[in-house]
Amino acid sequence: MRVVIAGGGIGGLALAQGLKRAGIEVLVAERDVDLTATGGYRLHLRATALQALRVLLPPSLVERLYAASAAGHYGIAVRDHRARLLVRAAPPAPAGPGRPPDPALDVDRITLRLVLADDLDDVLQLGTTVVAHTADAHGVTVRLREAIRPTEHIESEVRCDLLVAADGARSTVADQLAGGPTATPTGFSGIAGWTSVDALSDKAREVLATGSLLAVGPGGAGLYASWHDPARDSPLHPHHRRDNADGALGADGVSPVARVIWGVIALETALPTGLGADLRSRPPEQVLAIAVAALRERGWTQPLRSLVERADPATVGAFSFLAADPDHIAPWPASRATALGDAAHAVPPTGGRGAATAVEDAADLCATLQQAAAGEVTAVMAVHDYEQQLRARGAAAVRESLQPLGWIKGTATPAGAVTARLALPVASAAASGVRKLRRR
Repeated sequence: MRVVIAGGGIGGLALAQGLKRAGIEVLVAERDVDLTATGGYRLHLRATALQALRVLLPPSLVERLYAASAAGHYGIAVRDHRARLLVRAAPPAPAGPGRPPDPALDVDRITLRLVLADDLDDVLQLGTTVVAHTADAHGVTVRLREAIRPTEHIESEVRCDLLVAADGARSTVADQLAGGPTATPTGFSGIAGWTSVDALSDKAREVLATGSLLAVGPGGAGLYASWHDPARDSPLHPHHRRDNADGALGADGVSPVARVIWGVIALETALPTGLGADLRSRPPEQVLAIAVAALRERGWTQPLRSLVERADPATVGAFSFLAADPDHIAPWPASRATALGDAAHAVPPTGGRGAATAVEDAADLCATLQQAAAGEVTAVMAVHDYEQQLRARGAAAVRESLQPLGWIKGTATPAGAVTARLALPVASAAASGVRKLRRR
């Protein structure tokens, strides 16, 4: 059996590792020529994703992942724009016997991508894009476009038994399968970046001392922020890492400097006129200034604003939030082509589910393809069985990720803004009273 994977992101590389480990021939076509050329923001891997990675990866890579990650021991606090606590969600309970020792890991995207790409040089074709495919009863013909110079490309065709779209929310392959886009804009834009912990005020440190935060304020804006320090919080001793005093990336793509990852979430209509659509084309300094202004104009307190204001502009990027329709995940009949991750069920980052679900998709697909390679099922039936699991998991992830956007959107109307300014302090006071009673 031969499998072609369109896209070398988290899900595509995880699948490639699993297939290679199972002795199944695989080719990954990835448009990037540099695997570090991606947003270096934090990803959350829940226990089920860690279980999946233990199946897909060689043991040595599992150890590298744990050593380069921060254990998710803390929960998340929901606050208002004045940093007042509304509710705190506890972290998942520790796993049971035979399960991963940590309920979750937090890892930055570049680090995870480099770990997943380890030892895939023979199957990973960089600078290459899947532009079209044609399936028949016996296999799939895939047309590849390889960049040999910035303005020059060559095209070729390969045959395979199965094509997997793992190339994100605007996947050409998945859109071809669905007969149209598999994801649509949510009306929200995100601006994200890193801020050195050394640059934070004492007040800002206090807000983040007990875990991540999701803050909601008036006017259609929100803020996510979390402390990220694998050197301190890794469940394993990172003995193989080169710690650099200048803050450069170490051997696994990990910065030794403790940082805060933050993301400003805003309705595009709440940004200065016309900016929502073209944020990604602007210099990072301008994008950072827009994020700071969006919080300042809506009365956000200084400790929260400072998380953004004191960021390194070089780490700042912008992106649009896309989402699949949870009622129409993978709306195509099973064939010799399928999809995983955001290509099948695009989720906005507000649920922290994107990377985890992509990894879980990869594990399920790898398992069914091993059955097909062994002659237990046909390739098409393997895809059918996988897509049954994909639809349920994808729908749950999309719905969960859309919920915080609904909260933020509710504050964007004039009435919603007034309600947010008046009701959030009341909710904070009520929540504080409940917590005091529980401590008695």
